Amino acid sequence: MSLLAEFEATSPSLVLGPTLDALPSLTLELERQYALDPDRPIVFCWARYRDRDRLERKLDDDETIDEFDRLVYSGDQALYRIRRSDSDVISAYRQWVAAGGELLDCLGSEGRWEVEMRFPDRESFAEYHTFLESEGVEFELHRLAEAARRAGEPNALTESQREAIVLAYERGFFDVPRETDLATIAEMLDISTQAVSERLRRGQGRLIDEHVL
Repeated sequence: MSLLAEFEATSPSLVLGPTLDALPSLTLELERQYALDPDRPIVFCWARYRDRDRLERKLDDDETIDEFDRLVYSGDQALYRIRRSDSDVISAYRQWVAAGGELLDCLGSEGRWEVEMRFPDRESFAEYHTFLESEGVEFELHRLAEAARRAGEPNALTESQREAIVLAYERGFFDVPRETDLATIAEMLDISTQAVSERLRRGQGRLIDEHVL
């Protein structure tokens, strides 16, 4: 059995922390992450913000990143390739990899990161939690749950996506006409409306990839 952890993390020393802090209405959604150099991982993330020029000025000023490239742009949404700087940035990537952690979902909004991760056991999660606290990261734990790895995990829903979709279905969000709204679901899950929207969107995308395409 592995351990699923959902939590919020806030710090200007986390990657993109200064940009999130400067632009409260910005939403960042990590698409994927890899590292040839574990101290300078590369992140692909979707950014949603109406003023692209202002966003990119803030990215230029963000000392937690070395460089960024806009790969796709449509309306208020853009996909960026971002390399972490080698300045005084919290080495979260290196630490969770060392602890055997796996990043399942990560959404930045309202100045903070909402994270879902899988760890081999409670000891490895405690190791990562202790590291974040030692780095001065504001940490708020939402849920810990034991869960077996499911077959086809890369295309399966994460626990948070499954929870949001099931609740939305049960409350009539997908009915015509709708019997509830995002704000109600967000209140029940104790997360932001934007986070609910992202979980539903990504979850539906994964279901389409798995069962339709």
